[in-house]
Amino acid sequence: MKIITTISLLFFSILLTFGQKTEIGNKVGSTEFKQIKNGVCVNYDFIDQTKGKITIIEFWETWCGPCIEGMGHLKALQSKFPNSLKVVCVSSDRFDKTVEFITRNDFPFDFIYDGEKLLSEIFPHSGIPHTILIDKKGQINAQTYPGYVTEQILTELNNDHQVNLPTKKNFVPSQLRKDNNKNSLITFELQRHELGERNYIEETCNKDIPLQIITGYTGKAYFDTIETINGCVIAGKNALQIYQYAFDNIPTSRFIYDRNLNYLNSSLPNYRYKMNFSCSNLVGDFKEILINQLNSVWGLKTEIIEKEITYYELIDIDLKENKIVTVPNSTIKITGSTSQSFKELTTSNIYTAESIAALIEKQIVFLQDNKYWNQQDKKIYFPVTTNIKGEFALNISINDESSSVDKWIELLNENGLSLVKRKGEIKYIKIEKAAHNILYK
Repeated sequence: MKIITTISLLFFSILLTFGQKTEIGNKVGSTEFKQIKNGVCVNYDFIDQTKGKITIIEFWETWCGPCIEGMGHLKALQSKFPNSLKVVCVSSDRFDKTVEFITRNDFPFDFIYDGEKLLSEIFPHSGIPHTILIDKKGQINAQTYPGYVTEQILTELNNDHQVNLPTKKNFVPSQLRKDNNKNSLITFELQRHELGERNYIEETCNKDIPLQIITGYTGKAYFDTIETINGCVIAGKNALQIYQYAFDNIPTSRFIYDRNLNYLNSSLPNYRYKMNFSCSNLVGDFKEILINQLNSVWGLKTEIIEKEITYYELIDIDLKENKIVTVPNSTIKITGSTSQSFKELTTSNIYTAESIAALIEKQIVFLQDNKYWNQQDKKIYFPVTTNIKGEFALNISINDESSSVDKWIELLNENGLSLVKRKGEIKYIKIEKAAHNILYK
């Protein structure tokens, strides 16, 4: 009887072990997966298809350049681990665009269509590409970027070893906002960038607080006033982009600095930041104090200079059906993506007139990289300014093989953006090292 009882307990233990869900099994639960196969959606048993394999869940979209680059990297890994690696790509873009992309490309992956973004809720993320790395036992090892998953990492997992990859965090703007002490005249906090934090700026301006100013200890030595607190939270920006905000969004092309300060405009995580700043109007101008704080922490000095130079002025924005329309409210909302290259300007965003001018200026700078850039004094030709007010939804696409500025001005005019050439003083920002910089040696 004792032997039978022991065998029964052992059998029951085995049943429990095999009946237990893996970590990924607990995560996805009863979620219904839909695989895109031969241009249609079919049911997909995720647990069955990935059982016993190293699995990568890759969140991507057809418009995401870094995603496509990452998929090329994963394809190379798939060829090296054909039997032990399963790549499951998840997208929620327009179905027809997704099918077209899959048909046009030769990626050996399982493509899941998540139109209702159920998987995005299970694995929340604030930007793509977003990579979930799962070992053969169904344990989630990392939420990261595809480029961090290497042949060596997969070999370690194949041998049942633990791996430690950089973690991509889900960016929540509210985590940057803080209820600053009401008695604080200045709050300045600069933190390291964390993977997954998207480019983000939020202003909290003109918060008026009743205040009693005390000037002495006897008589009428006090008066009532209003204190205004201005503030901002910033994430995912490099130093030059934060300076740009502090200098009232002057285009980054108008910053002048030596080559040894090129890190200021780096896109690498080590040179990006998140910041929480607020300031009382009683201690000075909000932006001026922010600039002083930035100069101090980065060991730099900034100077506004003016140059007599040829530039372009955006004098008219012609409303064109399906290309340019006005936006009736004052809320700027990103509605699409922007791509710029040496030969292309494509955008479907909502802009202020000033940001349209900056967009054009950036494109002209791209065109000038080979021909008009003066390496000696770092002077950039043909800035773009405007006095037009209002907001506009742009849906334009310009492609041209020419690097002629005049040709591009003509193409912009045809698309409703009229510019004229001027000559006058344009403001630039000069950045130099002020002292030994402890952050960058």
